[in-house]
Amino acid sequence: MSGLDPGHVQSDVTNNPFLFVRHPGWQVVYDMDGDKAEETRRKFYDMAAAEKTLIAGFHFPFPSLGYVEKRGENYELVPVLWTPTL
Repeated sequence: MSGLDPGHVQSDVTNNPFLFVRHPGWQVVYDMDGDKAEETRRKFYDMAAAEKTLIAGFHFPFPSLGYVEKRGENYELVPVLWTPTL
């Protein structure tokens, strides 16, 4: 994937982008400290959206890479376009 910003691996800041990127205030049993988890998600996604940084997530659906856009108080993951080349 040459030419792409190296970006950030956000690991488990969000395990399911369709739920927790869109709704960073939602909490799940995996969040050891729910309030801190929300604070971390909002801080990370505010930064990623403002800097237009490519992010990767371990539990994101293929291609596991995308950009975050701010949508009001929430966010949206916009996956990168994937084109197979040989």
